[in-house]
Amino acid sequence: MMTNSPSPGPLIGILGGTFDPVHQGHLACGRFVLEKCALDKLQLMPCHIPPHRASPGVSARQRATMVELAIADEPKMQLQPLELNRNSPSYTADSLALLKKNMPASTLAFVLGMDSLAYFKKWHNWQQILSLSHLIVCQRPGYSRQDGDAPALLAEFGAAISVLHQRDCGSIVELNNPDFSPNATAIRAALAEKQQNISALAPQVLNYIQQHRLYQS
Repeated sequence: MMTNSPSPGPLIGILGGTFDPVHQGHLACGRFVLEKCALDKLQLMPCHIPPHRASPGVSARQRATMVELAIADEPKMQLQPLELNRNSPSYTADSLALLKKNMPASTLAFVLGMDSLAYFKKWHNWQQILSLSHLIVCQRPGYSRQDGDAPALLAEFGAAISVLHQRDCGSIVELNNPDFSPNATAIRAALAEKQQNISALAPQVLNYIQQHRLYQS
């Protein structure tokens, strides 16, 4: 399933999420992972949200625009729009397969939280994910490496950060990061109450939200 061949190409991190909206916690996490793992690039990949689940008046294109605004001054961060135009569920394994096809010389590293690793074996084609990329796991409050699937996965696939630059896929790297505390649910609640100064949002993102009257119920 996995290869141990050296990786000659760039190391590209993939940070998925709804980014509804993108906030300072996403950016802080991105900067930490970029520096700690010496990534060449970090691509933020907003997932598709079916119309009945979308936030009030917020389209996939608007979420992507907010990501672009948020990372405008982050030279190593990029928007990855792959999943935005899908009308079907976005499975990480399928998206990584397409990314690998489009960037065959690159090594991919999918960034997720410890909360997700705890049930990773329930993900669609989880073995394929590890055959296409590495996993970079960030700590999340309330979750530990002892929860759910995490102990077995870390025992079998756990590796040092340096392995990201030595192998093409198949390793799980656990980071000891600080708490990236902003919470999208709380941010949306503050926006619905028309609060004017929300420090958890980049100024350019907050301005865009206010200009287009997003997240107002």
